[in-house]
Parts: sequence; C-alpha cells; structure tokens
Amino acid sequence: MLQTFEKNIFSGTVDRRLLMLRKLFKSFKIDGYIVPHNDKFFNEMTPADACRLEWITGFSGSAGTAIIFKKKAALFTDGRYSIQIKLEVDQSKFSLINLAFSKPINWLEEEFNKKTVIGFDPWLHSISEIDRLKQKLSPCIKFKAVNNLIDVVWKDRPQQTASFAYKRPNRLSGKTAAIKLEEVTRLLKLNSKRKLIITCPDSICWLANIRAQDVPNSPLLNCYAVANSNLITVYSENPSYRNNIIKFQNNVLIKHLDYFLSDLKPNDHMLIELERTPVIIKQKLVRNKIEYESVENPIHRLKSIKNKTEIDCSRKCHVRDGAAVVKFLSWMTRQEPMDFSEIDLVKKLEFFRQKDRSFVDISFNTICATGSNGAITHYRVTDDSNKKIGRNELILIDSGGQYEEGTTDITRTLINGKPNKKNRLLYTRVLQGLVCLSRIKWPAGLSGKDLDPLARQFLWESGVDYDHGTGHGVGAFSNVHQGPQAISRMNNTVLEEGMILSNEPGCYLKEEFGIRLENLIVIRAEKNPLFPKENLLFFETLTLAPFEKKLIEVSVLNRAEIDWINKYHKKVLTSLKPFLEKNEKNWLIEACKPI
Repeated sequence: MLQTFEKNIFSGTVDRRLLMLRKLFKSFKIDGYIVPHNDKFFNEMTPADACRLEWITGFSGSAGTAIIFKKKAALFTDGRYSIQIKLEVDQSKFSLINLAFSKPINWLEEEFNKKTVIGFDPWLHSISEIDRLKQKLSPCIKFKAVNNLIDVVWKDRPQQTASFAYKRPNRLSGKTAAIKLEEVTRLLKLNSKRKLIITCPDSICWLANIRAQDVPNSPLLNCYAVANSNLITVYSENPSYRNNIIKFQNNVLIKHLDYFLSDLKPNDHMLIELERTPVIIKQKLVRNKIEYESVENPIHRLKSIKNKTEIDCSRKCHVRDGAAVVKFLSWMTRQEPMDFSEIDLVKKLEFFRQKDRSFVDISFNTICATGSNGAITHYRVTDDSNKKIGRNELILIDSGGQYEEGTTDITRTLINGKPNKKNRLLYTRVLQGLVCLSRIKWPAGLSGKDLDPLARQFLWESGVDYDHGTGHGVGAFSNVHQGPQAISRMNNTVLEEGMILSNEPGCYLKEEFGIRLENLIVIRAEKNPLFPKENLLFFETLTLAPFEKKLIEVSVLNRAEIDWINKYHKKVLTSLKPFLEKNEKNWLIEACKPI
C-alpha cells in the first residue's frame, strides 16, 4: 500500500469523543481507561480500524499510551515525538508526558492516592504489563478487564481488512518451515502436549514461511499460532478461514482466529511469553485449568540472525533499492530551480522504486521533510503540512522498500542550494558518527548499548544529541523495525553474526532543520589475528547511495574517515553503474568522486 497524504479526519471532535468514552465509565464501574497504540497483535504499524489512540487523542505517532479519567487525561510517548505531539494534541485535554521523565506507572502512583479502578482491554495488554501495574499500585489502584470501550463509541470505525497468506519460497527464506520448527522444538522441548503460544505476527510468518498483506507496509499476516513438535496451527482474522481449515504446508494449518481460545485444551501444557501474550489468553488458561509456564521465545533471536540466503537476498535488494534512490537523486539535483513540494518528492521516489520488478511495497511512510519539518523526527507529510522545498534549505528523506528479496531503509539529507556553516558542521558530525560505527570491530559478547556512544560522540562535542536509538533491527521481507537487537542506550541484546540493523545518527534543531543519515548494516565475523580461536565482529554496509558532498566539512574529518567515505563511494559507483542510464551514471560518477 503506497503512501497517502490525507490527514486522518475522524467525525466529531476530541472533546466529543472523550465525552462519549467517559459516559461509559459508570456502567462499567471504572474510574479510568487505558488506550495503547498497539492492536491485539502488538503491531507498531496498525491498520486503520485499530488506530484507537489516534482517534481518541489526535496523535498519529507509532508509539504511545493514553490514560483517561473523568476529569483528567495523560498521553505518554518517547522523545522521537516531542515536537509532533504538541502539534497534534490539545494540551488542554491531555497532559503530554515524555517517557524519559515519567512512565504511566509513576504518574498513576503520584496522581492517585485513593481507591481507583482502571479499565483495560485484555486483548491489547500483555500479562507482564498488567502484572507490573498491579504489583506496584495495589491495593489503592485496581485494574479491571473490560470490553474495548473505544470500539463501543467509535461508530464510524473503518472496516477490518484481512488478506490471504501465501508461501515464502525456500530460495528466499533459506530454510524450510520444518527445519525452523525443529530448531524451536529442540530449544523448548516441544511435543504433542507441550506447545508454544506465539502472538507476534512477524515471528509466526518467519516460522511458517508465510507472508500476507494485513499490516501497513509490512508483508505480514495478523495472526496468533500454536506450535507443537510437528505442527504449526496459524489463526488468522480472514473470514474465508472461518469455515475452512487450510492445510497450507505439510506442517502448517491455517484456521480462523475465532477458534484460537477454544482450541486451548486442559490436557495441554502451554508455553507463553509474558511480555507479548495478551491478558485474555492467561484468563482462558486459568479458567480452564490449563497448565502454563513462562518462557523466553527463542524465535525472536532465531529470526534476527539471518542465514546466508537471507543475507545474499538483502544484498541484492539493496542494489535494486540503491539504483532507485540514485535515479531519484540524479533527477532531483538536475531540477533548477527546484519548484517541488515534499509530497512531489515522495511520489517521485515511489515512482522510481515501483519501476523495479521485485518491488512489492514501501516499508514505511516516507519521511520527506524540508527546513523546520526536518526537526520532527518521525514527520509524516500530509496535504495540510506539505511545504515547498525552500531555497538553501536542508531536505531530510527517510524511506525504504519491501522487495521480494528483502527490506530496505535509507536516510539521506540533502541541500537545495548552498549550505551555511552550521549545516555543514552538524551534517559532518552526524556523518562521523555513522562512519565510526561502520568501521568498528569488537569482541563477541557486546550489545547495542555498548556501541551506541560511538555514533553520538561527535555530536556531543558540539553540544547536541538525539532522542532516538542509533539503530534498530530489520527483518527479511518483514517488519522494517524488528528486534530484539538494537543499537541504543537501553538495549542489552548481544550482537551476533548475521543480524541486520540500521546505523542512523541524527541531529534536530527545533524550528530550524533536521539531519539524519542512515545505512543498513549486517554483522560479519573474522578471525582475531591475536587470538585465532576467537572471532572479531564487524559491520558490512548494505545500503548503496552517495552522501551529499556539499554538506561535508572535509577539514573536520581525519584520514581514516576520509578513506572510509571514498571507499564506500567507490563501492556505490561500482555496484550501481550497470543499472543506470547515461545521465544517471554521469551524475553518480560526479557524486562519488573522492573528497
């Protein structure tokens, strides 16, 4: 589904919606209600019918939680949205709280010291989340599972859509579903009675080698699954599966989600992941006296470590994507004067990507932000916010594609005209961070939080920082944001050979501009020359597109940084030249000349 530019216009005002919601509190015997961003599959990118947080608050970001009481309400999100949330949400209706300073549990503890009952939808909250709230806030605050009250009052809620699953071939996945199930079975000792409940669509699609079109810009099937030692039963919302059980592969069945809870039997022993299993499932297990135990789902790690086929496919799709991006950059820089808007550039970039026969979809809504819009970390251009590209303004373009072979995500910051000294210095500081992380070698056992400062140090020298992680994990023709690995202050996941991540330091100056540079990188291993029995890990850069040389302050760079940039540009030129027209080749040759 390609990008649209309408701002979601819901009937009625936030005032009216809050009034309708609060009127239900008395009949459900609650004092407040929690509205998370996620749907029941814990998706980051939610379909239109699940945009409940946006409907009740006006906030369109991809992460957040609202807690609404009769006379007050709070909306929590992270630093990526500190500017955006103030533009979208009426602060007379909601207190806006940055999660870095206070979490919902802390706010509730400070605000309420008398008996209070808070309602929540048990499909939308994990067991561990509600358990933490209960343990910290009982007995003063009680939590009560109720119907989804937003759905009750949202009268013109969009129709739910559900697609058909299709098989991802082994030539692209690198492993059969049977082999993957064997790995999970060995790690968890599954058998005919000892079964794993899986509630993450990306994990299920990886395990069963299936894909679909249920999730915006992610080729996934919204589903739950139960796996034993020889069978994966997938439960989809597609109504076509309601009266049919589909034998999808030898060891994969697909049924309708309506059967999921009723298929949990008393003689089974269920393994569940508390952080990702909805409360409704625990309620069913307890009510039917079904044995269960908490486990760490090994699929998260297994899918994060890409096999040789997946890595080779990723390299191929990055050549395809790089060619499309270079065609776009070549076209854009030849326009003089540049009489285009942000939306014009988004559409043109989509045009070049769509020309590739392997292209399936964009991997997220393109962030195309000129001037001050660039300071909004996750800016989404709409017909209302759309700006003309200003003369001598920076343009931040963060985009990606879903190709049959894999998933891409790239950010480049450009200049329409001549940069000033501040533009050049801060762009170069961001570039230094990207280069430093790209060049590093490290001993096995380190996590993302160990590497994160490497990308920030140069910005710190200029007195600035950024409010997001340096890198996120990326799926293989799956979610563009996929853990558990990340490069951030808080991530403890050990980095391992085969993991794909982003490398994206940035700098954002409110009401001025934003700068971000992003490549995807894959972890490789080589023998440690000092200790031959041990490996050193390093990054191979997958993304292929030149940096904006007009924004590089070469005098700030050292010899090693200059050599890395020149070597990278040489690789870009060699890899992409065969896929370009003559004028595009000429542009790329100039863009990749040594600095």
